[in-house]
Amino acid sequence: MSELLVSICREISDFIPDTEKDLKTELGSILGTNNLSKSSTSVAKKLEKALNLCAAVLTIIEMDDGSNEKTKEIISKIENYFSLQVRLTIRNKMEGIYIIVDPEATNKVDVYDMTKSSLEGGVKVVQYRDKLNDRAPFLENCYKIKELCDQYNAAFVVNDAVDIAKLTEADFLHVGQSDMPVEEARRILKPSQCIGRSNGGVLESTESEEFGVDYLAVGAIYATSTMGKSARNPLGPSMITKVKSQTGLPIVAIGGITIENLPDVIQAGADSVCMVSAITMSEDPEASARKLVNIWDTFKQN
Repeated sequence: MSELLVSICREISDFIPDTEKDLKTELGSILGTNNLSKSSTSVAKKLEKALNLCAAVLTIIEMDDGSNEKTKEIISKIENYFSLQVRLTIRNKMEGIYIIVDPEATNKVDVYDMTKSSLEGGVKVVQYRDKLNDRAPFLENCYKIKELCDQYNAAFVVNDAVDIAKLTEADFLHVGQSDMPVEEARRILKPSQCIGRSNGGVLESTESEEFGVDYLAVGAIYATSTMGKSARNPLGPSMITKVKSQTGLPIVAIGGITIENLPDVIQAGADSVCMVSAITMSEDPEASARKLVNIWDTFKQN
């Protein structure tokens, strides 16, 4: 192993918590030592750097002859560990009121203005969905919305378009049951990016978790005609409770949720609630969002 690889691998070891003894041992095996120094770095604050170091090692291996399979295997395992730690942190952002901003469902309000109004009202998650525009305006809108979400410390989700999710460094990609498989999307996204998936009940939710998603969207909870979902049979809020009892992943309730039935959905155990027309088709999106957020806060505190 070259001196450069040895140097980078030793730096990587500093990011591995001392509690992860197996990873430390495996890394030590390719460095020819059992005495790697104890971790002196706060992993939670340095995960992105650790991932960059792992990527550098894997790139160097590929640029050589790619023959050092043992090193590649161990560094890939360590990279997966760091990636999961980042994703666990990002998963915590999946809470509160979640809005889908779609240029076809904003009551003729610009998508940027709709996003800003919603965030001002306290929305915590914004998904951008666009089946109307070509890739260039789609990408431009995502960059603008991602910047807004960062300003408000809100999660940004891109619907379906894995390439745009990667380019804009979205927190999450959201896919449906018939969209790109989770495994394939994971190959394209950066290791630290998360994936959510739509589910119609317990069986689909279990399958999604086995595929490695980071949140489960469950619905339609109530009857809805928004975004072509009128054919779905409503599951009722009890389905949220059923799915939640079988997973530790965040649950996003979606479909037909209004200011009137929101308390029932919260009490059923949803970690986040996806709203569309209740905010985007209202006369005052910011005020509507704030009312929903206030209800959320009230019931979550009780």
